Amino acid sequence: MFNFENMLQGFSTGMRRCMLMLLFLTVDARATNRSNSSPCQAAVHEFLSLPSQRTLTALTRADETGCWAVIESSNRKLNRLNRWAEHGNRWAAQYSAKHLKQFDGGNLEDTLIALGQFSDHDMERLLLFAKQGLLSKGELSDALTMLPLTLSDRPSAQLAVLKARRSKVVRLTRADLRQQRIQGPSKSSATAGWRARTACSRR
Repeated sequence: MFNFENMLQGFSTGMRRCMLMLLFLTVDARATNRSNSSPCQAAVHEFLSLPSQRTLTALTRADETGCWAVIESSNRKLNRLNRWAEHGNRWAAQYSAKHLKQFDGGNLEDTLIALGQFSDHDMERLLLFAKQGLLSKGELSDALTMLPLTLSDRPSAQLAVLKARRSKVVRLTRADLRQQRIQGPSKSSATAGWRARTACSRR
């Protein structure tokens, strides 16, 4: 059997102290990683199974930064998050909007498209995200004008979606969202057939 004490006898006192310190730090780090990853994995699973106020609160309480890293590191998990937002789940959309600035490349495009599709269900909520500072002016504009790949060869369908989104913005009457309504698509851009930036045209 391996005897750690016998091995240390072959080293100087200073070297033995360094090796012991390194061993203790390694054990402590592994214990910490286990304690952090377990609650995060459970919280992420619960949230992505059904995003709700309860599961979002549990996710934040578990370890907001650590749990986001669990989601961000997995395309499968990011896709599940986007699917929920696309179908109008406000808690998934809120979580995506909150972390939008941490995306880049294809993941950023996919999330903006998902937020745009969320607006088809709840335009007021998307504009509220912008008012709360979760989305910048540019991000709000991108979310409202970026369309999914399924519409890439259907210009009339693209225009119909964009016109519908503009109509939803115009119909909003909340005074506190006036600035965000102004940042939304204009009538001239809609009737001209905005430059609908689909995933196909960007790749």
